[in-house]
Amino acid sequence: MFLWLVLAVLAHLLSITNGFAPQPSTVLFNPSTRIRPSSISDTSTTSTLNALPDYATGDIEAARGFFYIWFFGGSGGVGVALRQFPQQYANFKKLSAMSDDGPTLGGPTVGISPFCLYPRDLTKADIDKVLSNKLTVEEMVKKGPKPNYLSEKGYLCYPSFLDANKGCNPLTVRAIFDALSTGDNVSPDVAQVKLDKIKQDMSDDRSVFKSELLKTKFVGFSSIAFLLFLLGPIVGATCLESLAAGWFPEWPGNGYLPWSLLFGPGFWTIPNYWV
Repeated sequence: MFLWLVLAVLAHLLSITNGFAPQPSTVLFNPSTRIRPSSISDTSTTSTLNALPDYATGDIEAARGFFYIWFFGGSGGVGVALRQFPQQYANFKKLSAMSDDGPTLGGPTVGISPFCLYPRDLTKADIDKVLSNKLTVEEMVKKGPKPNYLSEKGYLCYPSFLDANKGCNPLTVRAIFDALSTGDNVSPDVAQVKLDKIKQDMSDDRSVFKSELLKTKFVGFSSIAFLLFLLGPIVGATCLESLAAGWFPEWPGNGYLPWSLLFGPGFWTIPNYWV
């Protein structure tokens, strides 16, 4: 419940601004405007998101039902997003464990971005060894293990890619597969196109590989952040408004949430209006 209160407050903070709103004096004296003086609220520095539908406005039972739907439905979405953080940490620990695994050919490194969160840089020799594999993606899928449903349906999975590159540096194999996919499975067509693109790059630092690796990592991380951003303003704001309309509709601070939770009348006055 505390998490939802935080998300709801942040949601309203994001939705409230008067930085680009015309000042009251401009609105009142501009002859071209149709806004009447009576339409200007005394609390011009705040606004309400009005996330509730018409049927739930003014109806306590409807507002409560709306709250339950969004609270429990949104909790599932937030839970999925938040579970990605321990999953990402577990993936990072797996990468760290492979840091010293051999074999490795050594030699100059290519300088992968630190934002990829790999425990060490990769050598060009190790990368070239993996990319010298003559097997096509379709052959890797056919010959390799199939540990999950997608791999049984023809997708390239990491275990199959690892099996096809026996004798190569494990961390390098993982990095090249990560350049093909944001997860542990990838469409064979997509994987083949990306793999061919990386192989065609003969630069000393394997710039195409580094770019593709950084791109997939960024997509993976940003998708989690974007999901949390959407769930915060949308679900959080809706839950806060429906909570207010369903349990303390007469509280004087409902018109300018979330500021009213902290600065007059304050959340500590809500019990006096609880129904």
